[in-house]
Amino acid sequence: MTQPTATNINFGQIATTLKKHYRLWTIPTVALTLLALVYAIAASPKWEASQALLVRDEASGNESRQGRFNDTEAMKTAQETIVEVARNYRVVEEALRQVGPAADEAVQPTWPAREDVERLRAAIRVSAPKGAELGKTEVIYLFVTAGTRERALDLTDAVCDQMQQRLQELRNGKAESMIAELEKTVLLAQTGLNEATARLEAMEADVGSDLGELRILNDSGAGDSNLRSALNQIKNELRQARAKHDANEQQLALLTAAQSDPEQLVVATSNQLLEAQPSLRRLKEALVDAQVRKAELGGRLNADHPSLKAAVEAEQLVRDNLHDELEVAIRGLQADLKVSGALVVSLETQSDDVAARLNRLAQLRARYGNLVADVRQRSAIFEQAQKELSDAQASQAAAHSASLLTRLDAPQAGNSPVGPGKATIVGCGLLGGLLVGFGFVLLLAPNGQRHGQRWSDQLKSFGR
Repeated sequence: MTQPTATNINFGQIATTLKKHYRLWTIPTVALTLLALVYAIAASPKWEASQALLVRDEASGNESRQGRFNDTEAMKTAQETIVEVARNYRVVEEALRQVGPAADEAVQPTWPAREDVERLRAAIRVSAPKGAELGKTEVIYLFVTAGTRERALDLTDAVCDQMQQRLQELRNGKAESMIAELEKTVLLAQTGLNEATARLEAMEADVGSDLGELRILNDSGAGDSNLRSALNQIKNELRQARAKHDANEQQLALLTAAQSDPEQLVVATSNQLLEAQPSLRRLKEALVDAQVRKAELGGRLNADHPSLKAAVEAEQLVRDNLHDELEVAIRGLQADLKVSGALVVSLETQSDDVAARLNRLAQLRARYGNLVADVRQRSAIFEQAQKELSDAQASQAAAHSASLLTRLDAPQAGNSPVGPGKATIVGCGLLGGLLVGFGFVLLLAPNGQRHGQRWSDQLKSFGR
């Protein structure tokens, strides 16, 4: 296999070829240089103006944040909205109408035309400062490119004005739609609250005087209420009345037995009975004394002795008085029994009535608690809807007087047009023409060392 021989490039031969075939490289060089010169002369300079804008969130309904965004996503969304608004067709059209046509433009009846608007839309851009991403900082920059420095500044001012106006219109429209929706929400919440309140009022009216007890039972769940305290007091009084009634019955039984046999009064009489009947105590003591005296005299005297007869008569007299007093005491106890019995019946009736009321309240407690909770919940929904409606109304009012965009100083423009200057354009055209011309020489000019071989073939072999 034959190995290719290394070929050295002879730069002297290249110079000779360039001189010999000068048309191959001079014609493209001159042509491209002339084209670049014509473009540099015909092209109008472009001036770019910038306006720094501070973006904030709405302050209504967010007192703690004072117009700051919740997170970067919310800020990014707001700034992306501003980017779209800045290049909105209506915003750009109104900005052109505000500034007017350029001095070198012919005024047309339909100005600005669609082409003018599209041209300015292409010349507007919004970006974050120093290459940052949208949503990372509250400051953004609006850039507008125009034919003159003054027009760029004027268009920047006009676009900012129209952006603020358009954003206010968007806020106003958004607030109007929210207000219409929230008004319906408030109406529905008010209707639901009225219905729940009516049901609660009907139940409270049905409960009547026990409403306070039901509220206490519902709020505390357990514990002493006035009605429960009254029930406990009635039960205590009922126990006392029953005890007194039972004691009177026992005393009546003893007195009835003593009426037929007074000796039982002397032998088996309780202190409670004697304390309740002081006269019987005194007669009992008198009877005992008479019996003792008779016994003493009977032991010393015979039955016919006058003293013994007097003692017997005195004892009999005490017995007669005791019998009469027993009748009076029995009638008094019978009257007390009627009173205590009536009191027991009355207290039992009161106890049953209070217990029935408590049972009824216990049955109503769950439904009453649900109605109260329903009213509270609907009241909270109604208050929240009213608050949101107030915030929307405040946002609508603020849309007419405040802007979410704050300009930082006045628009700024550079001291020179943007893009390459005329000399740079002509120099690039000259360099490009030389490169194209040298390319034609390498591709088309023959190599003087070998017949029929071009410089491009020699360069290929050199590369291998």
